[in-house]
Amino acid sequence: PSSNPTAASQRTDPHDSAPVRVTEAAIPLSPSSDSHNNWRSSNKPVAIVKETKQQPKRLYEAYYEPNVVQRLMEAGQLVRGIVRLNPKNRADAYVSLDETPSDNARRLYPALLDYDVGGGDDIYLCGETSRNRAIFGDIVAVKILPKKDARNLYRENCAPNDRRMSRLRDERKARLEAMADQVASESDTTVSESNGSGGSETSERRIPEVFGTVVAILARNEDRRFTGTLSAEPPMSIRKHTLFLQLLAHPVMWFKPLNNALPFMTVPLNDIPTVVRRYKLKQHCTVRMGAWHTCDPLPTASFIRVLGDRGSIDVETTLILEENAVCYDPFTPNVLRCLPKLPWRIPDKELQCRTDLRADCIFTIDPPTARDLDDAVSCTILPNGNVMIGVHIADVSFFVRPQTALDKQARLRATTTYMVQKAIPMLPSVLCEDLCSLNPGVDRLAFSVMWEMDPETAIVRSTWFGRTIINSACKLAYDDAQSVIEGNRLGSDIACFEYINGGNKPASIRRRTQIESSIRWFFKLSKVMRKRRFDCGALSLSNVKLSFDLDSSGAPVDCRPYAIKDSNRLIEEFMLLANMSVAARIEATFPDASLLRRHSPPLQRRLDETCQQLGNAGIDIVPGSARDIQHSLDQIEDPDTRFTVESLLTAPMQRAAYFSTHSIADKAGYRHYALNVPLYTHFTSPIRRYADIIVHRTLEASLAAFGNHVIGDHPLLPKLYSSFFPKTPANGSLTLSGKNAQLLLIPDSKTISDIAHQCNLRKDAAKKAQDASSKLFLVNYLAQKAVQFDTPGIVSFAIVTKVKADGFVLTVPMFGIESLIYMDRLADKRSQVQSLDGRTWKLCLWSVDASSITLIWEANSNANSVGDLASSMSALIIDEE
Repeated sequence: PSSNPTAASQRTDPHDSAPVRVTEAAIPLSPSSDSHNNWRSSNKPVAIVKETKQQPKRLYEAYYEPNVVQRLMEAGQLVRGIVRLNPKNRADAYVSLDETPSDNARRLYPALLDYDVGGGDDIYLCGETSRNRAIFGDIVAVKILPKKDARNLYRENCAPNDRRMSRLRDERKARLEAMADQVASESDTTVSESNGSGGSETSERRIPEVFGTVVAILARNEDRRFTGTLSAEPPMSIRKHTLFLQLLAHPVMWFKPLNNALPFMTVPLNDIPTVVRRYKLKQHCTVRMGAWHTCDPLPTASFIRVLGDRGSIDVETTLILEENAVCYDPFTPNVLRCLPKLPWRIPDKELQCRTDLRADCIFTIDPPTARDLDDAVSCTILPNGNVMIGVHIADVSFFVRPQTALDKQARLRATTTYMVQKAIPMLPSVLCEDLCSLNPGVDRLAFSVMWEMDPETAIVRSTWFGRTIINSACKLAYDDAQSVIEGNRLGSDIACFEYINGGNKPASIRRRTQIESSIRWFFKLSKVMRKRRFDCGALSLSNVKLSFDLDSSGAPVDCRPYAIKDSNRLIEEFMLLANMSVAARIEATFPDASLLRRHSPPLQRRLDETCQQLGNAGIDIVPGSARDIQHSLDQIEDPDTRFTVESLLTAPMQRAAYFSTHSIADKAGYRHYALNVPLYTHFTSPIRRYADIIVHRTLEASLAAFGNHVIGDHPLLPKLYSSFFPKTPANGSLTLSGKNAQLLLIPDSKTISDIAHQCNLRKDAAKKAQDASSKLFLVNYLAQKAVQFDTPGIVSFAIVTKVKADGFVLTVPMFGIESLIYMDRLADKRSQVQSLDGRTWKLCLWSVDASSITLIWEANSNANSVGDLASSMSALIIDEE
């Protein structure tokens, strides 16, 4: 500790026979084999472990005790962050800060002066010893290494591989230059001199500026369930650890994760079913990672389940869910006991303390297959000519109370995962599809945000927040709303209701007309709001979302890009406004304990490289602000080209992330880059996102403390309190006092940070699972369609987006596919390239310069020149395995 540098702290490991007393200064920072001797010769105290036949050599340093970590964090000697791994090389790891470094840390380590949350600058963990058994998603305490130690560590761990890669680059450069000369002599075109590095590839590795070593895991990634294969033979890297193998207490099998960023694991043989042990082929299964002791080169794991033979959609879907640690197990009895008994009705207490909006014209607009309806909208023309717009969100937090088994399970899952053929819900179906879903013609609890708006400019004059009771008039699909926007009437098949004298009746013609008028008002206002948003510097990068039609067996029979219509954008604008309004409200009330969502600027170096790559193709993108990029995109007229450019620009963009307001010192770090707004959160989807439930609880506490209207002066919320808003008690329709509400509803700052971290992990995992599910069904669809053609695949338009030394990258806009085509694979397989007339071609030579690639082909049938190939085909069909 900083107060007493010579004081000893105790660190223990379950695998050690006795505790080892060491000082913080005694931790060897280099994982090299001679680091122990170097430290002994430096006259500094060292942790000496007695090596006997019963105890193998310590491979990793024991973690600091929590009280030591806390003192060193306060002294600035440690910093906190989240581990991420290089999927191609798990020895490469980084720590991204999840809170602003303290002033003490920046004084001790000047290199951290420009480091902050979302800044894109990470701390490098060089080698597995520096990572010290942490895996991706762990929140860790990191000690920054002095530059001298960092250089030594880099030379020992990374320099040999860098030299090998440099040698391979030189060999490739010589090979490409020789091939370029041959191409020039055999083709009729002039070939530019090869740049050796292969188009847009970077020739030299960029050495990180700040190195560190993990000294403690503050919060483990809770998703420690992994998918892979079991083998009876240990991996080659472990066979050198003979003492480790000798000391294994029980026979084990060796688990290899599908995720290459994870290490092998040992699974006790007794845990594994006999049928799996006897299976000749490697079976895919799921395990849960267990302890990883300081003397063990690998962690332990416990067997969970075998997944079956791969190939079918069902097994592959299970594999995707397991690989991304999506919890799809049935809800436990403890969780189900938290649900209200059915039939359920709104308690009288809630009827008395909430604002009653059941007679208002409120309705939902969602996809046609949606069953979890968590948002509704309303529109009322006011006597002064303004309009009152309302967004009404299901009050899920009423049912999911803090610290219950239901709450803990929702926090663990954190999000609903949408696969092509099914949804894996965050909450039990009785809540998702019934009690919380804003179904038409039934009373439901809600949180409402309403604005008085200017009818022409859509400028907000006043804002109201409250807990309400609503009764949705109807459930509309996007196509229904689109039909009204295009001038049609509501279809007679759409059931509409009207709340009159305490009960629901079929909607009158007047109510149906009111719904149609509201849709047109929404459309008018949303166009104005969307234009103003982009005029103010918002950025939109779209990706293709595929929509599938399935037959009775669940197999895909049709596939098409999901169409975004005006009705989709209509809803989007008002949901964005609700999220921004609530963010401003809760941050004003609880500036150090609010869960918000930030989007940091793109990684500038990667953005510059992408824009240079596009510039080589004649497409000018200004790599400045979000407004600059959006303006550049607006100049691209061809939709396929624009889609491709937007896909490329997605790569340097950072992901949006949840955070606790206490973790970032400078409020400029709160900003959302793509939306170009200072404050943003998620409020509008509590049925499928746990973060929204936390925001609802925070808003509830804010209402208890300050009432329904705006708090004092706030730059993002208008001061005017409209006289047309509902007349409700000043306590915000709550029976809790402001102090009690805060204690009951709002976690402490550390807990909010942990919740934000869990929500970020699960949201990223859900996105990966959804993308993998879409790709799975696309592969099945294309495989079925391929048999209908004479050619082995489906011919589709594609755009070359990048030229590399060993191949080129294609984007297929129709399906949103990106694929790298390797030249050596085309050259090795004579049947990989086929013209539409059925002839096959072999790639003989290729040459690459900064922005183009020249290919020389040899025909396998009655053709003998590139000209013959060009005249006989309209496309190349590339079947890449």
